[in-house]
Amino acid sequence: MDRQALSRSDWLTVPNIITVVRLLLLLPICYLFTVDGDPVLSAVLLVVFGATDWCDGFIARRFNQVSRVGEVIDPIADRLGVALIAVFLVVGQHIPSWIGWVIVLTDLTLAFIFLIFRGKYRPGVSYLGKVRTAILMTGLPLIVFGRIEGLGFLGSIGMTAVSAGALLHAIVGCTYAWAMISSRSEQK
Repeated sequence: MDRQALSRSDWLTVPNIITVVRLLLLLPICYLFTVDGDPVLSAVLLVVFGATDWCDGFIARRFNQVSRVGEVIDPIADRLGVALIAVFLVVGQHIPSWIGWVIVLTDLTLAFIFLIFRGKYRPGVSYLGKVRTAILMTGLPLIVFGRIEGLGFLGSIGMTAVSAGALLHAIVGCTYAWAMISSRSEQK
C-alpha cells in the first residue's frame, strides 16, 4: 500500500468522522445558548454531543479503527466542547461562573504545558478522567433539560453533577500536568 493511502486510511475512519460531527455540533449548541433558544433542542444536541464521545471510542476499539489522528482530535473535541459549552452556559447565566473558570483555566493550563513540551509528553487517559467526562457529559444536558417547564429538578441534578465534574476536572488536570512534567524530567 502506498504512503498516501496509508495516511488517508489513518484519518478517514468512522470514529474520526463522528469526532468531526461532535465538533460541528458546537456551532448550533453555542448559538442556541447565545439566543436563549429552544431548551429541548439544546438539550438533545448536548445529549448527541456526549453520545458521540462514547460512540467514536467504542467504534475505534471494537472495529480496530484507532488512529493517530483520532488520538489527537478526540481529546481536543472533548476539551474544546466542554469548555465552550461551559462558557456559553455561564454567559446565559445557567451555571455559576466558577464552573466555567475551573474548566477553562484547567484546559488552558494543560494546553500551555503541552505546547511548552511540544506535545512530546502526552499522558494516557485515566479512569478518573473518563469518570469526570461522563459526569460532565451527563450533567450539562440535565442543566439544559431543567430549563424546560416542569423539569426544573433535572437542572438541580445537573448542577450537582457539573459542579462535581468541574472539581474532578481540576483534579484530573493536575494529575495530567504532573504526568507531563514528570515525563519530561525522566527523559532528561
